[in-house]
Amino acid sequence: MLSIFDYIAIDNTYELFFPKKEQGLAIIWLYERVRNGYFDKGVFKEKDIRKAFDEASTINKEKRERQEWKYYNSQIMALQEFFLLYDEENQTYTFKEYASYLCDKVFKMLSNRFNPTVIEITCANLYENLKDITEEKDLTIWLEAYFDKAKLYLKEQIDYLNQQIDKSVAELSEKAKLNNNNSLVVALRDIESKLDEIRKQNGELRGAFREIDRIKSILMVHPARENAEIDDKVSDVINYFESVRTLLNMVDSRIDKIQPKIQQFFGSLNRHLFDTKVEKFLTHLLDKSQVVLGELIFPIVNESFVTRFSPSNFVIIERRDELFTGKRNLSPSYINDPIKEAAAYQQSNMMLVRQSHINQWLEKIKRESRYVKEYHLSDIFFKILELHNEDLQLAVSIIYQAIEYYDRHNGWQVMINPGKMIQEEKYKYTIWDIWMKQK
Repeated sequence: MLSIFDYIAIDNTYELFFPKKEQGLAIIWLYERVRNGYFDKGVFKEKDIRKAFDEASTINKEKRERQEWKYYNSQIMALQEFFLLYDEENQTYTFKEYASYLCDKVFKMLSNRFNPTVIEITCANLYENLKDITEEKDLTIWLEAYFDKAKLYLKEQIDYLNQQIDKSVAELSEKAKLNNNNSLVVALRDIESKLDEIRKQNGELRGAFREIDRIKSILMVHPARENAEIDDKVSDVINYFESVRTLLNMVDSRIDKIQPKIQQFFGSLNRHLFDTKVEKFLTHLLDKSQVVLGELIFPIVNESFVTRFSPSNFVIIERRDELFTGKRNLSPSYINDPIKEAAAYQQSNMMLVRQSHINQWLEKIKRESRYVKEYHLSDIFFKILELHNEDLQLAVSIIYQAIEYYDRHNGWQVMINPGKMIQEEKYKYTIWDIWMKQK
């Protein structure tokens, strides 16, 4: 079979899968009416398709009318490949599965909204359905019936979160073009509050994904992974959750980059407002001031600056010392330290990245050890150093966790030879000869 790229590259195949704008808009026009029940049982006629093209047409109407039959016929024939199913007996049309799937995805992307609560429920349900599974067949059902259904929804939610960021950035760019400085300030504050809300939602999303760690901890040591086919599927699940974490880190990073720019813009805007007011003041002085008999006379201020205060009645209350004997305990005051907060966030992010690398290497060891009788962990140690900038802590953590896992494994035993030291010239570290051997 040809590769997907080679197949799509064949003449006219791409256009059949991804129709031109006019054809796509016509399909969407029909889809909306099918969804809203305008067509009985989703069945429509050629006149309805013609109406859809009339609504979506980008071609000059007079030109289209001169070649009406040819125009409609060519368009409908092209769409029958993947989008429209023709019932010759009744001379009616319905959507093919591909058309419904594509339009449903567009509808969801435009209508759905980020909902961390639903995500938390989804992840919790995944865990509840997994925690008591011990048999291979039950784990297969969980992978195919529960996880496959949930994973699309989970990543869609992250896409919605990114869409909210994109929308806020677009609004910021548009508002920056405003001439009214007061309106601009209001708009910027609104956008900043939206970004704060997005950050809050992202935090809620991370809270929802705490269930993921519980799921991963079960899958990492599940006995059903002795089956090679199931093991591959479980590895895909673990890698999926790692990719989700990566996407969440990217969302955090985007927000971190946007918010300082907004603050900077606020600063420059305030400076601009100050300069504008000073300029207006100086212009007013130049226009309204006069020189009378050699003396500079400034313009008369029409508004009164006299402030009148309403009288207040003060009541003196005697303080009885016997009633207030003890010293008051002052509440501790906490001052936010942006530097410490940034350092804590960076450290937390580094821990997440490190754990992600650990999981990826453990999965790599599982895959490669499946096809050999012995597997030398000491060789992996130096590969980790090479690929991760000599991160000794990472390399030690991976080797240690691998030893701990395979030492309890039913099919493997861990062998360590303290008398044999393994070393590579370009590294200053040495390690005992450590390997895994099938029982």
